Order: sequence, then C-alpha cells, then structure tokens
Amino acid sequence: MDDLSSIRKAVDTLINDLLALGCEVVAVGRGYCITAPEGREATVKVLLAGFGPRDHLLDMFNEALRCRGLVIEI
Repeated sequence: MDDLSSIRKAVDTLINDLLALGCEVVAVGRGYCITAPEGREATVKVLLAGFGPRDHLLDMFNEALRCRGLVIEI
C-alpha cells in the first residue's frame, strides 16, 4: 500500500470489517477507539494484526470515522 488512495481504501475496509464483527469503532479526540464485542476479541486481534501497523494512520482512521458520524466528542 503505497499510494494514498489504496491506503484510504484499506482503512475503510478495515473499519467495515470491524463493524461487521460487531465492534464499536469511534473517533475520540484526535484518535480512535475499537471495542470488540465479548467473545470476539481473538477474531478482532487477528483482523488487526493482518492489517499491520496503524499508528502512522491515526489521523486517517480518525477522519474516516468522523465522516461516517462515528465519533464521541470529548
């Protein structure tokens, strides 16, 4: 994933996959929070590991979640 369009698409896909698993995924402040439903923690952990490092994409995840209205204002 080198180009910005591919990265944005991958972020959107991960968010969709997390939501499909029943996770609560929200932008919080300048970051974001993922809460796995009880009993699905291992599945979520595997999904996130498969995506790879996300720290450098913090702003992109936050923006994508805010655009979807998935935000908690603090």
